[in-house]
Amino acid sequence: MNKRTITIIAILLALLFVGSLIWGVTTKNKLEANYTEKSSEAEQLTLLRDNLMKSVDSLDQAFQEVSGENAQLQGELTTAQETAQAALYDMRRAQKARKNDNDVAYEMRKQIEDLMNVRSMLETSITELTEENKDLRQRNVVLRQDLSTAKTEAYESNKKVDNLSRLNESIEADLERMTLGNFKATAIQVDLLRKNGSNTANANRARRIAVSFDLTDVPSEFLGVRPIFLVLTDESSTPVISENPVRAKSIVNGAEKDIIALEGRDVNLERNQRISFTHELSDKLDEGFYRAEIYTDIGMLGSAKVQLR
Repeated sequence: MNKRTITIIAILLALLFVGSLIWGVTTKNKLEANYTEKSSEAEQLTLLRDNLMKSVDSLDQAFQEVSGENAQLQGELTTAQETAQAALYDMRRAQKARKNDNDVAYEMRKQIEDLMNVRSMLETSITELTEENKDLRQRNVVLRQDLSTAKTEAYESNKKVDNLSRLNESIEADLERMTLGNFKATAIQVDLLRKNGSNTANANRARRIAVSFDLTDVPSEFLGVRPIFLVLTDESSTPVISENPVRAKSIVNGAEKDIIALEGRDVNLERNQRISFTHELSDKLDEGFYRAEIYTDIGMLGSAKVQLR
């Protein structure tokens, strides 16, 4: 190796050393500068960290306070909601009650109007009844007088009825004596008939009279053809006269008696037989008792009563 080469190597090494030294110094300066910068940044970061930690602590405390307030507010909100619901319920109930009150008031007004109308009607009725009672009192006085008169008349009528009863009993006895003993009518039936043939007891509707009777065990001396007469009398024994009355004579109690009959006809008398008469009435009969009497030429065969109302 030559000197030049060594010199070059030496120069190169020197240059290399100088370069290394420069680089080292530069790097050191940079590192120191970076360290200083990093240190300053670290300090700033530390300060920032400390501030952030304080902020976090403050925020945490604020969060805790806010959380507490939030829970309180949440409770107050719930209470407020419940209060609002209760108020709404009360309001609806009040509205419903008011509607019901309105309905009740309407019904009450109707009832009051009805009661007022009823009161007016009652007052009118009371006035009318007062007048009617006044009239009735006056009529009552008249009726009392009429009643007194009617009692007197009733007493007189009772006396007449008693007299008629005694007269009727006497007539019954006389009629019994007037019959011919064994030759008499039995099972006498008297019916008053309407136009259509049905029975009636109404004096205004009686249009005909039907009389039937039995003759049984007729004695031999009375058999054969004999006249039979139907006589109708009223309560006073006065004969009812038809448009074509049948006038005849009969022997009663051994004496001749004139009779006025509704009908009369000749009948061939047998030992036992039933005989019927049906006669159309010329005039309407009055109310009262009537007697149908059966006669023959030699006496009275029997009689029966009928009543019209």
